[in-house]
Amino acid sequence: MAVFKIVLIKPSHYDARGYVIQWWRSTIPSNSLASVYGLLTECADAQVLGPDVDIDIDAYDECNTIIDIKGTIRKIRAAGAGFVGLVGVQSNQYPRALDLAREFRKAGLPVVIGGFHVSGCISMLPRLPDDIQQAVDLGVTLFAGEGEGRMAEFLRDIKNGTAKPKYNYLADMPEMAAATLPILPARIVTRVNGKVATM
Repeated sequence: MAVFKIVLIKPSHYDARGYVIQWWRSTIPSNSLASVYGLLTECADAQVLGPDVDIDIDAYDECNTIIDIKGTIRKIRAAGAGFVGLVGVQSNQYPRALDLAREFRKAGLPVVIGGFHVSGCISMLPRLPDDIQQAVDLGVTLFAGEGEGRMAEFLRDIKNGTAKPKYNYLADMPEMAAATLPILPARIVTRVNGKVATM
């Protein structure tokens, strides 16, 4: 069976000296990471890329985990297909997300950036700001808006090499009554302070 490898990363941000801010345990799990992981898990269960393709998903919150860039590149190359998703990226996290994107694009991997910074800039500004244009120039795909009901087509586009530079769903909000449950693997959820129930 073929494998389509997805690596989701919730980027952290830099401190005043340029170091990535990380904690041994962060405060709460990332809801953005959980939402995207849940949507993609639903796609994997539905075999949206065909019955002969196993969608394998890893998720990491950089706020409490050191990202193994070289290891991630090896995993996706070994699978032969897949992408890196930088999810829930806030404005203060965008410089770090862009630096991660550069590393993965340098290795020839598909990269997608979504989250508040991308969606907010596309929604409010007449043109893409320079920092987001840099990502487009690197060949990074932008995802603006909600992913409900859109992930299957999106995955097929990436697998087929036909991904668009920008997926803009800001004017087409999904019906949230049937939204997918946000989930994360226990190893991610337990890297936060306090006791958190896991599924």
